[in-house]
Amino acid sequence: MPRRPPTVAKFVRAARLLTAVLAAPAVAAIALAGPPGARGPSALLAAASLSLVVYGVGPRVRLGFHDAPRAPWIGRLAAPIFDACWTAGLLSSATTLLAALVAFPAAWLLGGRLAFVTALQLGALLGACVAAYGVFVRRRWVRVRRLEIPLSALPKALDGYRIAHLSDLHIGSLAGAAQARAWVDATNRLGVDLVAVTGDLLSTGAGFHGEVVEALAGLRARDGVFACLGNHDYYDEDSLCRSLGAVGVRVLRNEGLLVGAAGAPSLFVAGVEDLWRGQVDVEAALEGRGVHATLLLAHNPDLFPAAADAGAALVLAGHTHAGQVALPFLVERFGLAHLSTRFAAGLFARGEARLFVHAGLGTTGPAIRLGAAPEIVELVLRST
Repeated sequence: MPRRPPTVAKFVRAARLLTAVLAAPAVAAIALAGPPGARGPSALLAAASLSLVVYGVGPRVRLGFHDAPRAPWIGRLAAPIFDACWTAGLLSSATTLLAALVAFPAAWLLGGRLAFVTALQLGALLGACVAAYGVFVRRRWVRVRRLEIPLSALPKALDGYRIAHLSDLHIGSLAGAAQARAWVDATNRLGVDLVAVTGDLLSTGAGFHGEVVEALAGLRARDGVFACLGNHDYYDEDSLCRSLGAVGVRVLRNEGLLVGAAGAPSLFVAGVEDLWRGQVDVEAALEGRGVHATLLLAHNPDLFPAAADAGAALVLAGHTHAGQVALPFLVERFGLAHLSTRFAAGLFARGEARLFVHAGLGTTGPAIRLGAAPEIVELVLRST
């Protein structure tokens, strides 16, 4: 039997250890269920739950590293259920701790441990409810929002130009063709001038090229549909780009072009390769832009300073997923993505240039979103 790549095997071992440690409060809550002296079944259930979750980390991690077409129930049912259980165990570390801190005074006043045990169990239940909401509701509940972006380089004739921005679809076992078609339908209802898709079209591997092409072929916009590649897309990427081009989706790889009607004010639209997996050449992408206002598609927002210095008026990016977990209503300030980049989500400025970082539509890692909603964004460009 071939050995798994060492990086995946090490990741699985670390994830299993982390899971066992952080799931301890939830397991304790299960073990303490039932009346004192008759908790044998509860303890067995707790041990079985912990064993299943820790073991399940391996297959779930490998699904993320090596996605491929498989039985539909795996992506639609098995993986989401596991992610909800796994996340519940991790969340219970925080929720049961908070509940225990509240319960300590009550337990002391009551002269017993009943209030403490009850609080521990309520904390675990709260963690389970939040995890289930994030996996089965918020992850699929896409918001469509509108944002106006002032650009000093935009000619007056293009004031009000509308762009539909999509990013990080991660089409694969967990987000299939049907879900992607729903995103496409919602985008087409906006009736925009241009559609921009900023990478991570796939989960991993080349097994879902057909689903990506089928979905994106349905996008419609007056001036066309443009995309760039993300770090998850470099699996036979030349073939993917040719297939997308055949259905009208132009994948920009260190190149750009003018869009718009002949003789009318034009927008220069460019795109670059991914910062992690490709060979980025911002200068090549912007070559030939002349005096036209420039829109640059770049999957990774960390390219923004270089793109702004090179003359891009507006950079559209994704990659961060806004962390997938963030404080509700404060996603642009407090979320997991802030641990890895200063361009976590939302609108940023550098001189006259602007960057918009999309929160993404799909997920990577645990299939959960809390606070960081999946989104389709209608960008309205304004001349200043």
